Amino acid sequence: MTTASSTTLDCTGALPEAPVLCRHCGDTCADAGVRTPAGTFCCTGCESVFTLLQTHGLTQFYACDTGAGLSQRAATSRDAARFAPLDDPLIAQRFIDADDGTWAHATFSVPSLHCASCLWLLEQLWRFDEGVGRSEADLMRRTVRVAFRPGHTTLRAVAERLASLGYEPVIDAERAAGRMPAARRDLLLKLGIAGFAVGNMMLFSIPRYANGAPLEPAFQRLFDTLNVLFAIPVLLYSASDFFRSAWHSLRMRAITLDVPVAMGLSVLFGRSLHDIVTGSGEGFLDSFAGLVFFLLIGRLFQQVAFDRIAFDRTVKSFLPLSVRVVTDGTMTMRRIEELAPGDEIVLRPQEVVPADACLLDARGRIDLAFVTGEQEPVAVHAGDTIGAGGRVVGEALHLRVLRRVSHSRLAELWNNPVFAARDAHWLTDVSARFGHWFTIGAVALAAIGFWAWWPDARMAAQVATAVLIIACPCALTLAAPITLGTALGKLGEAGVYLKQGAVALDLSRIDTVAFDKTGTLTTAEAAASVDLHGLDAVDWARVRRLAAESVHPVSRALAGRAPVEGTVHDVLERVGEGIEGTVDGARVALGAASFVSRVAGTGVGTEAGTEPGRTWVVVDGRVGWLTHETPERSGMTSVAARLARSYETWLLSGDHDGEAARWRVVFGDRMRYRQAPDDKLAAVRERQAAGRHVLMVGDGLNDAGALAAADVGMAVSDETACLVPACDAVIRGDRLALLPEVLAYARRARLAILLSFWVSVLYNVFGLWLALTGRLTPLATAILMPVSSMTVVGVGVGLMRFRAPGGAAR
Repeated sequence: MTTASSTTLDCTGALPEAPVLCRHCGDTCADAGVRTPAGTFCCTGCESVFTLLQTHGLTQFYACDTGAGLSQRAATSRDAARFAPLDDPLIAQRFIDADDGTWAHATFSVPSLHCASCLWLLEQLWRFDEGVGRSEADLMRRTVRVAFRPGHTTLRAVAERLASLGYEPVIDAERAAGRMPAARRDLLLKLGIAGFAVGNMMLFSIPRYANGAPLEPAFQRLFDTLNVLFAIPVLLYSASDFFRSAWHSLRMRAITLDVPVAMGLSVLFGRSLHDIVTGSGEGFLDSFAGLVFFLLIGRLFQQVAFDRIAFDRTVKSFLPLSVRVVTDGTMTMRRIEELAPGDEIVLRPQEVVPADACLLDARGRIDLAFVTGEQEPVAVHAGDTIGAGGRVVGEALHLRVLRRVSHSRLAELWNNPVFAARDAHWLTDVSARFGHWFTIGAVALAAIGFWAWWPDARMAAQVATAVLIIACPCALTLAAPITLGTALGKLGEAGVYLKQGAVALDLSRIDTVAFDKTGTLTTAEAAASVDLHGLDAVDWARVRRLAAESVHPVSRALAGRAPVEGTVHDVLERVGEGIEGTVDGARVALGAASFVSRVAGTGVGTEAGTEPGRTWVVVDGRVGWLTHETPERSGMTSVAARLARSYETWLLSGDHDGEAARWRVVFGDRMRYRQAPDDKLAAVRERQAAGRHVLMVGDGLNDAGALAAADVGMAVSDETACLVPACDAVIRGDRLALLPEVLAYARRARLAILLSFWVSVLYNVFGLWLALTGRLTPLATAILMPVSSMTVVGVGVGLMRFRAPGGAAR
């Protein structure tokens, strides 16, 4: 007979209806919800977004997850005019990265971006607005970069469209004011609450551990009650990100490391609450709070590591770029971090505009590939504002700096997905696979423990839950971010700048090192020996003026011999060949014999007995040449020799083989001269086809393709503002001698991560032995869990700080 107190049937005797889930966001629909032929929705906002996607043929958004969207309950009540400030040009300028008059490129912060479905949808933004050309979403940064045509849509319209899809961009003054990001403040608050809770809970637990026996019932009940009160905010707030991430992973039918972490935290809290309520024990709540505390420390390390990758708000991680500054008619080199508004700078072709600046010349051309991904240069005119990241094309430009350099902005441009040379690093895939099998293994061991202790139901349940508590891969989640975060910071201090943390692990696998020669193993600045032949002083002055327009090492050496004067225009530089232009009305060309011959219209350097190694010039048909001897960069012979003992080393040079004897003692027969950019690229791919992992080291002027194709491309920077898009690392020229130490340091980073994995494995083996034998006590849990986490922190930070390469190098 059914009674009113039945928990399985309602008062009519019928089974209760299953909760109705929203077709868009997956939340439970209150009352009847919003019912349509397409499904039921929790609110009109979710129904509107679903209809919008359906109208534009984008229901694939729900292919991986029925409730992939975000709830729109809160959004439906927001003020529709909240994006009105974007109509103000001054405010809009904070979000605009570049605007060439046809296309504008804006970046929005979108905190609600959280999964692969979000990425897919946000990159379909062009389907909703004909004025949008392209959009790129970045899951880690939670940002969306949108290219749109101002004549067809507005920045405000783009923001409103994002909000209508459930991805409301942040437009308040926080971004401009330089305040700490909301996500970081939220993490620190969670960390503070967890730390406060664990400190107090340990105080309540110490009397029990010190006594070695149960306390008086009144004190035990008091301490247990206080522990529960402290643990609840830790569970509901401090640990919420781990549960949310695990839930999203399960909804996407994937098992990441956050799944076993969330499972362990749930069982730890539930088991403790059960023990306290039933009076069968004092629980593990102090261990629970301590575990969350250390996990949040790991997440904070991860954010700090990302900040270091992006060189954000650091004083030691400046990109090693320098520009020419004009002061009272005198031109000097200055590091970009020392630039101030009002400074007049001169940028040569291929150099990057380091900060927003105003063009002083009548006209010029700028390559916005860094900013927009477009390869076609755009014309600029006097008074135009050129945003940071544009690269000079053609002749050098005079600009006036408008704002101080933002290194985080330059790093963001360097990390533009357009220049991504390879997919995510293998470590991400390994962690995902490990999390999958770790979860399966933990559940299997819990089942085995339960079966082994049956029919003692109480002991079987205790062992099963103990296994799930102790088998938590928390140390694994700390290993990579802590190790790589510390490594990136120390390398930055040494003058080596990595694009992302995975590059350190890529460096650890290198077994082949290929060097460019001029500008890498040798320097071609004022210290170079240059001999001039065939022209008078007036013509050589014109040649030096043209050379000043190039960042090629030979051109810099020639231009640095004496002050340069004169007007130059119609400059054209061909990578690996030479440069031509008009100087004071005379047509001038400088470069290889074949290049100068084409410009002069006559054969150059074809005479019998002509010495190899000449750089040819022509001024209005008058032919001359120069020879130069480039001094070795300090210590590079010994550096290359040290590397040759452990690595396969190659010399790939675009120059003649006149200096082959100097380098044969180091490279032997592994030298290739007169290498065009395509030849260097082919050489790198040849070694990769043989199963080698190649590090290419060059200045990026005629080896950009090789830098991009190599497993790791490292660009050498010497008093220029050149930033090679596809390189993975930048090293200051005066720190290149540290390369062997950098490679050894990268191997140490890999070792530290692997060692942390083994620490976690040993901890789990010992803890699981205690759990399966029924010996896991609250005291053992309280000791083992934080000790394992602290060990991982100690291993990662200690190994990376111990004898880091070079020390501070500012």
